[in-house]
Amino acid sequence: MIRLTAQQQGFVDSPRASFVIACPGAGKTQAIARRVHRLAGILPPRKGLAVLSFSNSAIDEIVEKCRELEVGHALHHPGFVGTFDAFLRQFFVMPFGLQGVNVRPTVVDSWKTMGVEIRLTGANAFGGDGVSLDQFDPVTNAIDPASIGHNGLRAHVTSNRAAYVAGATRRRRGLRNSGFVSAADIRAEVVARLDAPAWSAGIARAIGGRFAEIIVDEAQDCNSLDLQLLRWLRDNGLAVSVVADPDQAIYGFRQGNPADLAAFGALYPVEDQRELTGNFRSSPGICGLAATLRARVEPDEPLGEYRELAEPVHILKYNGQRPASYIHVYFNQLAEADGIPPTARMVLGHARTAIRHACGLAPEDSGGNSRVSNVARAVAIFRATGSTGRARESCLAIIEEDILRLMGKFADGSTVARSAEQEGVDRRWLRRMALAVISAVPHICDDTDAARAAWIERLRGAIAAAQIPCVDTSPARFYPAARNADWARCLQNAADVAPTRWTTIHDAKGSQHEAVCVVVPPDRGQDGFTGEMVANWEARHEFESKRVVYVGVTRARKLLAVAVPRGVSDRVTAVLRAAGVPFEVHDLDVAGAVE
Repeated sequence: MIRLTAQQQGFVDSPRASFVIACPGAGKTQAIARRVHRLAGILPPRKGLAVLSFSNSAIDEIVEKCRELEVGHALHHPGFVGTFDAFLRQFFVMPFGLQGVNVRPTVVDSWKTMGVEIRLTGANAFGGDGVSLDQFDPVTNAIDPASIGHNGLRAHVTSNRAAYVAGATRRRRGLRNSGFVSAADIRAEVVARLDAPAWSAGIARAIGGRFAEIIVDEAQDCNSLDLQLLRWLRDNGLAVSVVADPDQAIYGFRQGNPADLAAFGALYPVEDQRELTGNFRSSPGICGLAATLRARVEPDEPLGEYRELAEPVHILKYNGQRPASYIHVYFNQLAEADGIPPTARMVLGHARTAIRHACGLAPEDSGGNSRVSNVARAVAIFRATGSTGRARESCLAIIEEDILRLMGKFADGSTVARSAEQEGVDRRWLRRMALAVISAVPHICDDTDAARAAWIERLRGAIAAAQIPCVDTSPARFYPAARNADWARCLQNAADVAPTRWTTIHDAKGSQHEAVCVVVPPDRGQDGFTGEMVANWEARHEFESKRVVYVGVTRARKLLAVAVPRGVSDRVTAVLRAAGVPFEVHDLDVAGAVE
């Protein structure tokens, strides 16, 4: 069993719940698992532990550590391990339903997954995309136009804000009356119900009777409603341990605020406010660069396997209006020279489009939104080396919806889960059929008319082979020949995909990799995203996009590369030079050049 530091052991052994601030690589997952191990041995009869986080990857890490300690059973019933969303859904929503709604609730991760947008009609209509309902406050339906990236749409919302808010209010009410709520809506729903004394007292007794302690990991991702719920749990006598790193708070779109987290932490007695310091993950150079991206100037002390590694960080300087498509080639050469295998490399970025381009891949949104193009993108993502479990789930949902539509059992505006339940379709059968179809369709398609026609025919054949009953249609009519060739672009790179895995920084939270390349995109048009991020980097000001980069670089253990546009590269290296961070600059437009 790994020997713990005094700080880790103090958290593990504490007889009371703690509020813990942990730096990257400080071994917080190991400490949480060891606390579960200790508490599991002294649990009262018929009581369990709840361990919550905000991403499936973080939950998977915790479960794996508990299994290594042979205490995975402690998270089985009456215990619980899962996301914060799943906890709310299982214990606060599904047993009671929605107030005033006589339909079983259907909880969606976001309104974007259902394509729910707010649009104005008539003289005030906007010609482009609508505004996702996710961008409106779940309680007040207010919207901040600054959160909208498209300049034209942002200006239109600014000029017609009251009309958009009214439209969002009507749409949200209609969805709720039909039983549909998002994860954000659930929080508002639960917090509102806590004001009912009888209901609040009853649910507090039920949760207190089941759990001896609730441990919340990645708590920097809590928004104000999450913190209200945690405060309510503590006020009702439940032990709530919280582990967080405010420097990794990158969910501002959920209205999270590090200041709110600090105020919550101040509610704990001073002796129960703890720190986990020291980085067991990264090399000195990586720790040094990470320190330039936060308010705390002093780098974390490297304590792990690479604590004496003299490897510099690598700045990859590129030209262009988007990340250079050969970034992955140079990154792979650096990793190969360090003896790092392909399975231990990862390319990370804020947006999937930028990462895919840096890896030499076509955009996932190329080719329109026909049924054939949707399936092609689903196949490409599902079969890609770097896709996460969550991304593959979304791909299977696309195929499942098509299967239900073929069977005449999917209603527009519904979800796969709701339609399957209402139509009596076995979800396990539906998942097996989706897996059969997506596995039977080639993930490569050459850039010829004949190859594209053959690919569509294979898709139709996969539907027929699965013996899916079609109502009022056929596979050929349901998947007609596409009018243009763009839909297959996402498949034409498949044979040349770099061995490096890739994903977004948000999906990579909680993970670690021997070699990481963080891709910083260039500014485009009036979008000053990168320039603003670098300005805040230079000034050490709080800025969420800077924290996103911080999360990305702190995933690296041995080798770190940061790909930056040529226009800001000198500013970035000036920051590193002033902080004494060892670095090398590689000009990707000069073959083999190292400055």
